[in-house]
Amino acid sequence: MRRPSMQSLAPEYAEPARKIASTLRAAGHVAWLVGGAVRDLALEHPVKDVDIATDALPDDVERLFTHTKGVGRAFGTMLVVVDGAPAQVTTFRSEAGYSDSRRPDRVAFGRSAEEDARRRDFTCNALFLDPLDDTLLDPTGGLDDLRARRLRCVGDARERFAEDGLRLVRMARFAAAFELHPDAETLAGARAPAGSIVGDSGERLLGELETIFSRRRAHTAFRLLESVGVLERALPGQIALHPPLRSTAGVNELRWRALERLDAPVGIVRGFAVLFDATHGRGASKSDAGSAVLEKLKPSNEVRAALRDISAMVAALRALAALPQPRRSDLIRARRNARFADALAIACAWDDASDKDAGVLRRIAASCAEFSAADLRPQPWITSRELEECGVPRGPRWGELLHEAETLQLDAALEGRDAALLWLAARAGKSGGRERAP
Repeated sequence: MRRPSMQSLAPEYAEPARKIASTLRAAGHVAWLVGGAVRDLALEHPVKDVDIATDALPDDVERLFTHTKGVGRAFGTMLVVVDGAPAQVTTFRSEAGYSDSRRPDRVAFGRSAEEDARRRDFTCNALFLDPLDDTLLDPTGGLDDLRARRLRCVGDARERFAEDGLRLVRMARFAAAFELHPDAETLAGARAPAGSIVGDSGERLLGELETIFSRRRAHTAFRLLESVGVLERALPGQIALHPPLRSTAGVNELRWRALERLDAPVGIVRGFAVLFDATHGRGASKSDAGSAVLEKLKPSNEVRAALRDISAMVAALRALAALPQPRRSDLIRARRNARFADALAIACAWDDASDKDAGVLRRIAASCAEFSAADLRPQPWITSRELEECGVPRGPRWGELLHEAETLQLDAALEGRDAALLWLAARAGKSGGRERAP
């Protein structure tokens, strides 16, 4: 923890911020670095982007800068690009009326940072730093809250959450990522019936979940969401119960333990695989509730495909673990799967969370780690060319023979290519093809 200073900001962010502030200042306006960048400077975390708050109106910003885009012009936000670096420049404003629990019905542009601070979500995000002289403005006591590791809403917590339901998820994200503890009023506001995210878009919720999974302590965020009753509101019915567990809470706790045991950051694919039950080899696609939630969130097709592949791979790994001695060919094929590492990590994490013995899975992982690139994909002894020369009719039988030949090769059941050709001649004869001497 330290006092925020522009001296601690990386040059790729500091220089554009100073240039934007200088241009605004020269035109008679004020300019402050605000929000997450100032918070991250205080916490000594890497800054990923910069936001500037100003009394300049969007038209003024557009006039003063060459490269601008009205990404949220109605709310006073303009994207300004200086030296190739983008920054959001937003006019001070106050807000009123949130009939959809997401966007203000009325926006009034303001003249001061103090006024602007009152419409922000948490005190740690209502910090203002002058890019030119390092003056710090803290109208809501956010710096003291950070020192106390406290997460506190600006003003009345119930009002803040009613204004934008997604702040409930942001509360959990900030608390987990920055190791902050919501104060009693913030928790009470989160539990209040007015704190609803029912009307929120799946796209915004997906973005928040993706950010949670991209940071450390995702499990802490979900525990907090569950403890204040937000999890069911955000992802209604997403969790299927598993015997002998009789309560959602019991299943959830196992999930949070599994998330905790995965290497951080978990990432959205592994995170969703745990959340939507790919851990058991069933996968969200086979859970009506999980499918409904995924439809609401609308993750990319790549994420959906990855969840299906992980589910299938977990099932394959558990089948291998149940065998007295898995075949070498089965281990190699498992290791070649693009989702092998994800599935193995998830299956082990779930077993560890459930106090089950994951030793067999880890021994499978150890065996697979010994395979070289040549072991995984050797030059095949039998290909389509050999099948054709042996007179095997084209059709499903080709795939069967190629798979069988590869299995024998991977299991070292044949002593070289000549032996493989003799095997094929015998098999081709049985299948009606012309016998061919090697």
